[in-house]
Amino acid sequence: MGAGAGLGGLFRLLDRRLTRVGEQGFFRFSRVVAFGSVFLGSMALTLSLAILEGFQRTLYEQALRFTWHVQVRMFGGRMFAYDGVVQRLKQWFPGAIVAAVREREALLRGKGGIEGVLLRALTIPPERSPVMLQAVEGRCGFASDTAAELLLGQALARKLGAQVGDTLIVVTASGEGLQPVFQRFRVAGVYRSGLMRYEELYVYLPFARAGTLLRVPEFAATGVDILLPGSQIEELRSAAARAERELGFPFYALSLYELHQPIFAWIELQRVPIPLVLGLMSLVAVFNVFTFLVLLVVERTSSLAILQVLGMAGKWLRAFLLWQGIRLSLWAAVAGCVVSLIFAVLQTRFGIIRLQGALYYVDTLPVAFVWWHPIVVIAVAVLLAVGASVLPTVLVRRLPVTALLHFR
Repeated sequence: MGAGAGLGGLFRLLDRRLTRVGEQGFFRFSRVVAFGSVFLGSMALTLSLAILEGFQRTLYEQALRFTWHVQVRMFGGRMFAYDGVVQRLKQWFPGAIVAAVREREALLRGKGGIEGVLLRALTIPPERSPVMLQAVEGRCGFASDTAAELLLGQALARKLGAQVGDTLIVVTASGEGLQPVFQRFRVAGVYRSGLMRYEELYVYLPFARAGTLLRVPEFAATGVDILLPGSQIEELRSAAARAERELGFPFYALSLYELHQPIFAWIELQRVPIPLVLGLMSLVAVFNVFTFLVLLVVERTSSLAILQVLGMAGKWLRAFLLWQGIRLSLWAAVAGCVVSLIFAVLQTRFGIIRLQGALYYVDTLPVAFVWWHPIVVIAVAVLLAVGASVLPTVLVRRLPVTALLHFR
């Protein structure tokens, strides 16, 4: 304990005498550049990891909150008697919520233009649905199961210039013959989901009204959706495979991962190259640390020689240079991580950086810190600093004392 404290005191004394007193302009500049480069590299790397983690968590949570976990459909988009399928799925997945669905592609015309949408009706009304839709205008429900009413996503309503109470024209195909149908519907409410693509695509209407519009029998549906209980969410892929296996051909099932494959594929695509590219900044920063240590040796060559003549072991001089590189990199990396954490807190609370939801799926930049991210970034910065300190220490060890004393 005493030896460690004494060594630390010696290093602090050498730091004040050799690196602080009488710093020349370029030497001081090299220190600032070394610190700044490690700081920026650590901050950029930590932020990139936090942003990628934020995207993955946010999109996954939003997908779980606002979409059903498994969709069961029939090849060819054919309709089928849903009651028996619903009962069997409830037996195979205890605790799951199972609802029949009537879906059909359509065109929706409003005063702001025409948009392609997917009409969607479930046996569970939106106001009682376990999938949470947040009403921003009007209500998340219908006057009756036969009412000519629609529930629009906020992004779609903005595109169409539609508000609660407006009348929109629905153009779709009905029956097995897919004959065109035109009907007027009133906007009952506008919902927000947090997923822009979801809001732009899905339009809800009452289940019975969808049957009338599409001219299908009361017992028929185009599919069945499953919402698994919390204990089974980790088994989404296996649940879809099991439903498909149990129901058999011509049924097929898609899990949430297949339904939102572009979202999760986009995240996975970014996870490797972005940290790798930004990690190169830390590697570049190491060369600045190396430059600072070499300049320290060059500028204080005579002083280092005098210390050796006075009896200071060469290993302590090399340890001092190593300590200089580690300390500079450590403080710079910690400062970068702290600034990243402050930015993450501000972004999470105030949403300073906004995004185009049509491109990034969310409208604010999501950030999520994981405790081990800063630890890894700091550890990498310190290890690289150790590597950068090797050559200057070797330089001091190989030069004889007489050469150091006459060095100019």
